[in-house]
Amino acid sequence: MTQNPTLIIDDSIHDQDLYYVTRFLAQDQFLYLNSGKREILLISQMELGRALNESRITDVRTTADYNIIEKSKRYGRETAYNLVVAELLHDEGITRIEVPHNFPLFLADDLRSRGIEVVPARGWISELRTVKTRGEIEQIRKAQECCEAAMKRAIDAIRSAGVRDRVLVDQVYSGDPVDSADLGPALTSERIRAVIEHTLIDCGCESCSTIVAGGKDGAEPHNMGAGMLKADESIVIDIFPRLEKERYYADMTRTVARGNPSQALIEMYEAVLDAQSAAIQVVRAGVSGDEVHGVVCDLFDDRGYRKLFPHSTGHGVGLDVHEAPAVASGGEVLKAGNVVTIEPGLYDPAVGGIRLEDLVVVTESGCENLTKMEKRFLV
Repeated sequence: MTQNPTLIIDDSIHDQDLYYVTRFLAQDQFLYLNSGKREILLISQMELGRALNESRITDVRTTADYNIIEKSKRYGRETAYNLVVAELLHDEGITRIEVPHNFPLFLADDLRSRGIEVVPARGWISELRTVKTRGEIEQIRKAQECCEAAMKRAIDAIRSAGVRDRVLVDQVYSGDPVDSADLGPALTSERIRAVIEHTLIDCGCESCSTIVAGGKDGAEPHNMGAGMLKADESIVIDIFPRLEKERYYADMTRTVARGNPSQALIEMYEAVLDAQSAAIQVVRAGVSGDEVHGVVCDLFDDRGYRKLFPHSTGHGVGLDVHEAPAVASGGEVLKAGNVVTIEPGLYDPAVGGIRLEDLVVVTESGCENLTKMEKRFLV
């Protein structure tokens, strides 16, 4: 329990702190109160049965318990809800409440007008979320297994594609040698993305903004990629699915190429692979994210690539795909149970991009790499 009374009002589809602390998934907003003595869930009457069955909170109340309909008729819907919240806080003897920074301003002003001090505060729930339990790690591992299944299918599709005029094309018929007449349409970022997303759906995951970026598209770290994929160019594939039921994310990136990529791309790949390996070797509890990031920056600096590395080395993963702790300049000290990515990358608009990303669990003596898939540039 927290020392200070805390109030959150939101939907738990988008507010992962609220989902974490209640384990109740709802598209409509509801209220969570930690009074310092007890935890209370306040929901609509229609959600009562589901909340009692699914939420970890045992004290579940409904707005009907506070006569929301009568208050709405007399004061209007928004004011009525404010009155319900104020009544709940009054019943619990609370005159000062901490709220997240996105707390509704209209409600905060109304509560203040009723003598309740409303204080925006950094969420203690977010801090709890950074260290994963064994159960949470198993959910992330499950998501990562789905992620790797999707990555394998994507790379297999690229590996089995034919080549026509340096463009990768679907191979409709098997046979050796492959004749241009046996080749289908051009293989595109959109096609590979569809293969990935269909695989994830079958695995119980949802995803959006999957990156399949070939050539110069891959030189922009968050370019999703579009159009034809070509031989001799790097193809950056970044997949970050979420388990639809359990809500935990995974995250991984591989970069591959068909044909004969330039020596510049090959050397960039080797540098990224070495940087990632070096960073993973220093990850352990007590080492800061800043130190891990520094290992990557130093290696890139030694090889003349520092200006081609524009982002952090990694980030936490859990109920959000990007969460604390940061593996970056100024990043905090890592703790056992943190789950973080290690994803150095190099991006040269003249030749393309290279990024490799693994997902690791921080331990007292090092880390456990949840990413089992091989790293191979040429496929």
